[in-house]
Amino acid sequence: MLHLTFPTHLAIGYLLGVYSRFPVAYLVLGSALPDLVDRPLYWLGLTPFTHTVAHSVAVAVPASLALTQLFGRRGAALSLGWLVHIGTDFLNVATTQGLSATPYYVLFLGPPPDEREAFETVTIVLPVTDVTHTLHPVVLALELTVLGWAVVTILRERNVLARVRGAEAD
Repeated sequence: MLHLTFPTHLAIGYLLGVYSRFPVAYLVLGSALPDLVDRPLYWLGLTPFTHTVAHSVAVAVPASLALTQLFGRRGAALSLGWLVHIGTDFLNVATTQGLSATPYYVLFLGPPPDEREAFETVTIVLPVTDVTHTLHPVVLALELTVLGWAVVTILRERNVLARVRGAEAD
């Protein structure tokens, strides 16, 4: 099950990069990291769920400290994106399934005892997996806001770059 859509995680990483001093590419990569690790593990049959090792705070925090120590700002940016991904998934689980389900997703203690959704979902079958998205109004509003903000920011950045390039050509 995919709680926040993958583009929303990428948009959050991008916005963090634009509005911080961290490298955008590393924040975007970090915001995708949990899904880039856990999804293939699930597809290969190595884990029973799509939110396992890389979605665990117990793994992310020590790994983030090591990444920051080894790679400085780039490692910190990667780590921040990773931790924000876990935080947004936490917010989604808390909103849609209640706080009692969050330890299973944030600490990866195993599957929740009752994994049914509290709200309606939409399932889209893709070639490699199914994507289930919760139709909770808070989550949908958050995603639409983040994605809209990212689009506006990208368009604004493109306009600024075009003006800079035009000024350089003069």
